[in-house]
Amino acid sequence: MPGPSKAPLRILVAEDDAAVVRLYSAYAQSRGHSVLVARDGAETLVTAASELPDLIFLDIAMPKLDGRDVLRQLKANPKTAPIPVLVVSAFGGDQNLRDLLLELGAWDVMEKPVDLQIAFNKAERLLSVR
Repeated sequence: MPGPSKAPLRILVAEDDAAVVRLYSAYAQSRGHSVLVARDGAETLVTAASELPDLIFLDIAMPKLDGRDVLRQLKANPKTAPIPVLVVSAFGGDQNLRDLLLELGAWDVMEKPVDLQIAFNKAERLLSVR
């Protein structure tokens, strides 16, 4: 069985915490991926539609537009609907919220603080089979 594809991914990190953004960005780049950053929900929608990243890491608690609304709008837009969204949230352990996010179209929901190695292994596996 072949390992995950090593093709570089373009990842949109939708996160308002600058320290978390730096952490994700450094880790993604160490694995050969490029990172786009959106610091609030509205910016996430604009960046996703204009850049069409391979994957979106989405925080739920963000300024301007909540992550749930962002996810709804991403999945409602035919341009951005196919982009896998990995929700990474401090609320990731809330089963009701998790179920809702999966119903809205999230590819997976992970709880903060997230293990970046696990998150990126998942993302690379997912995107290697597309």
